[in-house]
Amino acid sequence: MFVVIYDLREMPANQQTFLRQRTFSVPLKREINGNVYEENILQTEERTLRYLIHLRFQSSKSGKIYLHRDVRLLFSRKSMEVDSGAAYELKSYTETPTNPQFSLRC
Repeated sequence: MFVVIYDLREMPANQQTFLRQRTFSVPLKREINGNVYEENILQTEERTLRYLIHLRFQSSKSGKIYLHRDVRLLFSRKSMEVDSGAAYELKSYTETPTNPQFSLRC
């Protein structure tokens, strides 16, 4: 199940945009002898893309917003870390276009 949080209240009529959510598996912090050991994710890039969802939205002349065209999903084919016994958590990042945030409908 995908939970994608978005806010398109500022979207003008007759415009379109997209939203992309990437979900990564990231190693957890570990506690060894009472000391918290955090794997350095930024330097080692130990995160693995697990899922990606791409949604397109379009507004009508009256300003109603609709899911437009298709929903694209990507599921990683790499073996899950669960199989290896490694501790990890899923972290999701949602991105939208920034400049311009919306474009005219074609």
